[in-house]
Amino acid sequence: MRRLAPLAALLLTPDALHAQDEGNAPMSPAFLRAMEPMVPRDATSPRVVTTRHRMTLGGKPFAYRAIVSEQPMPGADGTPVAVGVSYAYVAEGGAKRPVLFVFNGGPGASSSPLHMQAFGPRRMVGSGDAAHLEDNRFTLLDIADLVFIDPVGTGASMPIKGKDASAYFGVGGDARGVASMIERWLATNGRTGSPVLLVGESYGTARALAILNETMAAKKALPDGVVLLSLAVGDSDGPVVSDVVLFPTLAAVAWYHAAIDRGGMTVAQYYDAALHFARTDYAAALMQGPALPMAEKRRVAARMAALTGIPAATIEAKDLRLERRDFMLGLLAAKGLRTGQLDGRATRAIAESKLRPPFDDPSMSLGSGTATLIEQYLGQELGYTVPGAYRSLNLGINFKWSWDKEYGGSYRAMSFAPYLKAAMEAKPTLRMFAAGGYYDITTPVYAGQFAVEQHGVPADRVAFHRYATGHSAFEDADALAALSGDLHRFVAEVVAGR
Repeated sequence: MRRLAPLAALLLTPDALHAQDEGNAPMSPAFLRAMEPMVPRDATSPRVVTTRHRMTLGGKPFAYRAIVSEQPMPGADGTPVAVGVSYAYVAEGGAKRPVLFVFNGGPGASSSPLHMQAFGPRRMVGSGDAAHLEDNRFTLLDIADLVFIDPVGTGASMPIKGKDASAYFGVGGDARGVASMIERWLATNGRTGSPVLLVGESYGTARALAILNETMAAKKALPDGVVLLSLAVGDSDGPVVSDVVLFPTLAAVAWYHAAIDRGGMTVAQYYDAALHFARTDYAAALMQGPALPMAEKRRVAARMAALTGIPAATIEAKDLRLERRDFMLGLLAAKGLRTGQLDGRATRAIAESKLRPPFDDPSMSLGSGTATLIEQYLGQELGYTVPGAYRSLNLGINFKWSWDKEYGGSYRAMSFAPYLKAAMEAKPTLRMFAAGGYYDITTPVYAGQFAVEQHGVPADRVAFHRYATGHSAFEDADALAALSGDLHRFVAEVVAGR
């Protein structure tokens, strides 16, 4: 198992950002690189670079074209303030083939994780000096054309020197910018009649649903499908709800580390048992607050302890609320270890966790060590020279992200599932695929499901999937294989149901 998940999929919350000001712990070099100022482009550019390639898929030769497209991105006065870049892979088949538009999250993350480690035709394998590219047997190119998008400020998509591109660094502006890149790509490549699906991960899931909202507001055509990975779509914060949606994930992490009696159950069975408890006895106990009888509090705490491995006395003292950090530092404390947050399977000696939270997470690498290989790939295989260094991660955008009044005005007020419901009402054939990892403490898999279900999104048009992985399914070959297979089936169902 690769134990370091890239930050390119992580949604940094205000709590995480405020934690940077606590204490005198050092910043990691990767974090400091991710905070470096953007290097603007000298001028606007509309370049399109096309190359031809071949690979073997399913034991058969497969030919495709790679298209790197630059698009001028307008400011308020209509003149370009940035250049947006996308990387497309197109096989023979014309307008009948579906097109998947793929992006990661952050905010401030490039598309590189899903592009180069999950679904693109070439996949990064290994780490450090051993990192190299191989043909990707998990690619979705055999069933759909793929377009990976770097939002403004990430990857090769940079502001123009002397121009203000800050309007793109917020929920609405970002969504409108990516939507315009999608619309322009479809029109330029003669694909306006093709089935279209949006694929987003982590904050990219919020972006995908914001795009639905912006598309409806502009009275334009909605996509045919939406794929949401490691959902961060709001409606799971606040008392009771935040504890309930997190609890099954903590139980799953305890199961992985054998910190509890598994009772012969698989992780899926154990998770389901913890989920049932969370939605019934646990939720009912939390709802009563200080009025909860002591005998019931002790009973619930004992059951929580049995499921999570955290002592009942500790849970009682916390009034039945398990904070992420208390769990991560407490589960394996007897061994001197802490767990990861992006991936609860990862561990590190507590004594060696000297960085500031959340960057002390042993499952976080901040996307380090990949930019050079991506630049080489783009230049040597796709014929596209990046004007400046490829920006896998731009935390400067993340820290100053605007949450926009029309989208709630703050991270904690996020509520994106209503846009999905509205889009499904506007387009009865629209379908959604949602997935997450059992061991993802950052965006618990039930949190996204809870948000979608609570807003009455039609259950018969939604497919929920869980994998034995952390925040990024592509970190594990087995999980990626399962995700790829499930997405192949979903895309085929979307196309058949148009």
